[in-house]
Amino acid sequence: VLQSACAEPLALTPNQTVLVVAKSAPGDEQDAAKLLQTWLRKASGSATGYGIENDRSLAELNGRTAITIGPTPLLPPDPRLAKLEDDGFIIRHKGQVIAIEGKTNAATYYGAVSFLDRYAGVRFYMPGELWTSVPANHEVDFDGGDVVSQPFVTSASMSGISTKNLGDADWLRKIAGNRLKGGTHQHNLGAIFPPEKYAAKYPEIYPIYNGQRYIPKTAGDQSWQADFTAPETLTAAEESITNYFKATPGAAYVAVSINDNTRWSESDANEKVLAEFKAKDPKGDYKTEADSDIYWRFMNQLAAWMKEKFPDKYLVGLAYGVTSDAPSFKLEDNIVAFTVFHIGELSAYDTAWGGHSAYLGQWLAVASHYGNHDWYEGEGYLFPRIYSGDWSKFMKELAPRMTFAYMHAEAYPDWGFDGPKLYVMAKLWWDPQVDEKALTRQFCDDMFGPAAEPMDGYFMELEALWEQLDRIDGPKRKIGYWGTQFGTTPASRAIIQRCHDLLQQAAAAAQTDEQKQRVALFAKCFTFSESLFALAEKPKDEALYNHAVELATELVKDKWTVYNPAEPMEAIKAIYKGTAPK
Repeated sequence: VLQSACAEPLALTPNQTVLVVAKSAPGDEQDAAKLLQTWLRKASGSATGYGIENDRSLAELNGRTAITIGPTPLLPPDPRLAKLEDDGFIIRHKGQVIAIEGKTNAATYYGAVSFLDRYAGVRFYMPGELWTSVPANHEVDFDGGDVVSQPFVTSASMSGISTKNLGDADWLRKIAGNRLKGGTHQHNLGAIFPPEKYAAKYPEIYPIYNGQRYIPKTAGDQSWQADFTAPETLTAAEESITNYFKATPGAAYVAVSINDNTRWSESDANEKVLAEFKAKDPKGDYKTEADSDIYWRFMNQLAAWMKEKFPDKYLVGLAYGVTSDAPSFKLEDNIVAFTVFHIGELSAYDTAWGGHSAYLGQWLAVASHYGNHDWYEGEGYLFPRIYSGDWSKFMKELAPRMTFAYMHAEAYPDWGFDGPKLYVMAKLWWDPQVDEKALTRQFCDDMFGPAAEPMDGYFMELEALWEQLDRIDGPKRKIGYWGTQFGTTPASRAIIQRCHDLLQQAAAAAQTDEQKQRVALFAKCFTFSESLFALAEKPKDEALYNHAVELATELVKDKWTVYNPAEPMEAIKAIYKGTAPK
């Protein structure tokens, strides 16, 4: 993000500011204009103004300020746009005209959201109006400087987010959290090698198990891996990729990602490679080393072909399970190595890999481009699981070493437990240099007013709680492992008590109805977490069981609490070891 020195600041008032879009503007630009109108009005405390008009000449403005959205005749195109990545945008100013221009139509929308953040104090922390900041001073001031902004993470996605039922269907677009430049990066061999197309033509693609050829019956079958040593597999992949880019020419990449299992083919060629690696290191993890070697050599062959056939496209390979070892050779420079690096367990890599820097460094030493898939779930956890600080460390370490990155996070949000963590992550994806602590404090200032300080302390303590529970207390808190997720130690119980006290302080300090509602949501969810921690400490206590059930019954009535409403009772039953109460 580059911002020039201030020049000619403007106060933007409802009746003296007009929003201008081209008459034939595409949907993203029309949506951006409506978003600006809605929230500039709210920020100004006005029910009217900021009218939306089609292309106008400077004379027709009659002294008003124009905010143009996308290309219009009011200002000539900015040549800097051509150098930006697809989601990049520019905000610039000349005389009466402020222009918001994106490299693409979607980027113009991101520019409009950024404009609201920078100049109107409007920020979309969580879905819905209650979680959107609107400053009390009702002033919108443009500082007159140019903004040139583009994301470091050029292809981004968060799965499991649907906010229509929360009254804000476009929330994920507002935070630029879903900007995919292609299809899936995940287990997709069934789509690359559909059996109905290739089983008869190239049966050698499909693996040998127990002496028999395994032909998957459906594209969704994940119980097999392609035989990456077979020449026919490379031929079929080239055919499949050619057809893919013919059908989707706008895609920036295609993935050939292994399926979700460890069943490598038992063909003679595969077994030969396995034997070679076993001979070198019979007591080591020779199978993973061999399987990674087979897969990434295949990907290099495919990438070399793609470089000739599709020189402006990338090939995504999945470093997962048996392919997670960085190969001993350099990958072709059009490959994006997509790891499944657990950002929430960075310190765990200190032991296993000689530090997370070392593990990441192994991949960055062989790959020119990098992506990562993180399990940042809300679903499957019933206590707040936030590690924005680790995301910040990871992104700041990655950014100087890559020109761009791809990122995916499984989200399935539990809003009342995890708060603004997805908003913060999206900001770090766009600009790894942002201060995640300052973002959280900004959220608290905007949302809680006089209760901001204890709420900021609460969210900071939650990060300490995740670290203590998952990395220090142990065992690792796995998705849906209710029987082991809530065990505590004196150290973690002390953090839990501090969180409890901070929430009480915030409840006492909050003044407006909105501030009280916001504190109450987080307090309700954390109180339920406390009940599970207490039950895990005394798993045969019927009174604690009944208290947890009572809280769970109320919790699931609120759509802002848990992604999966069945989980609270599942957890209680898994933890409770006493006789089932009547």
